[in-house]
Amino acid sequence: MSRESGSPGHPAPFFVKLDSSRRLSGKWRGHKMQKPYKIAAKAILFDRNRVLVLRKSPEERSAKDSHGWDFPGGGLEPSEPLMDALYREVLEETGLQIRVIGPAYIYDDIQEEKHLIIVKFACHQPSGRLKLSAEHESYRWTPMEELSGAPYPEWMKEEIRRAHRIFVEYYPPG
Repeated sequence: MSRESGSPGHPAPFFVKLDSSRRLSGKWRGHKMQKPYKIAAKAILFDRNRVLVLRKSPEERSAKDSHGWDFPGGGLEPSEPLMDALYREVLEETGLQIRVIGPAYIYDDIQEEKHLIIVKFACHQPSGRLKLSAEHESYRWTPMEELSGAPYPEWMKEEIRRAHRIFVEYYPPG
């Protein structure tokens, strides 16, 4: 299930995706927050008209993300603020320092073993040289005009397009 805010002709400030199968099954009723939270921050990172997508190394992939494509970022350490985690994770995984534009997408999923929340931010990479960590085997700076033919899953392309609309509001082409 998706929820958007905003007015016609203006993009919503961010997009929220809820796992509707959990909500509709009634598993939310009486939920007493007994499951541990897993909170992560990710950067949908743009450099002019290109977006950065990383490819996880085979040992880092799960059955759910066997395609391996990912945005830089990761989980919060105990007592770590969300934005600190975003900057730290992007620096650890790419060696890049970023400028955050704003939230673009929130993914919320109550799973059997945990409650997963991922906040994805539209970001700008003003300068720097990319150096991958061992968690990833490769990366691609994909031009936006080539996104539809890129080998990424459709949900990822949707998130990139949404974040790009936010990005161009702050960094118009030209």
